[in-house]
Amino acid sequence: MIFADCPRCEAQRDFSPEVIAAQVEGVYIAPSLRAGSALYGKRLAACSRCDSLREKVLCAHCGCFVLFRARPRKSYCPHPEGDKWPAE
Repeated sequence: MIFADCPRCEAQRDFSPEVIAAQVEGVYIAPSLRAGSALYGKRLAACSRCDSLREKVLCAHCGCFVLFRARPRKSYCPHPEGDKWPAE
């Protein structure tokens, strides 16, 4: 388990990748709006190499859980130096 302060409410939460992944699976995104599994995997791989990834799940630039942010097809990486995700 990874317990850390929530960037939104400052409460201690379990932010383990497994817990976040289960929550992502519970959110419905229409297939036409969802990134394909290959693109999703490439985005997460880029995030895993980024110095701005916090607690293995949070983006330091936007405060989002990267597993959620990477899921929609039309999403983007908010890194101030430019989008670090591969093109679709």
